[in-house]
Amino acid sequence: MTDRRDIVLPPDQQELKTACRALVRAFGGQEAAASRLGTRQQRISDCINPHTESFLRVDEVAALEHETVGLPGHPHVLATRARQLGYELVRTPTITATGKDLLVLFAHQSKENSDLAQAIVETTADGIICAADAARIERECDDIIANAIAMRAEARLIIREAIR
Repeated sequence: MTDRRDIVLPPDQQELKTACRALVRAFGGQEAAASRLGTRQQRISDCINPHTESFLRVDEVAALEHETVGLPGHPHVLATRARQLGYELVRTPTITATGKDLLVLFAHQSKENSDLAQAIVETTADGIICAADAARIERECDDIIANAIAMRAEARLIIREAIR
């Protein structure tokens, strides 16, 4: 039996439904998601329909997001939920902290700051910031954030080593 399909959900739940729908599409569609999760396609349909009360379970979201790494929009549901709670999700860099790279990372941060400044100057030269300009600025900001997280990882490693 399917859920009622005339429900009006609050905006935050509608946003989650949109993220779940994008996740299911990224995974390969309702049939593929249902097969992976061991459930019926109709249940997946209900879970992504903005007019039903059904939602994917946390373990189901985790399984689908685990298998859509690298695809556009990933992680669909996690990023949406983080935003709803007032957080911004930033991928942790894959470098290995050695405790000796703070100076190198700081120099790299200075370069990233310079790249951001250059992007802002170039994209605002005509007095209009279009979507492509904003996307360039966002990418430069993401680089700065990733480098700062790497510096934090270095500092944390130094602290852990000092405690031992």
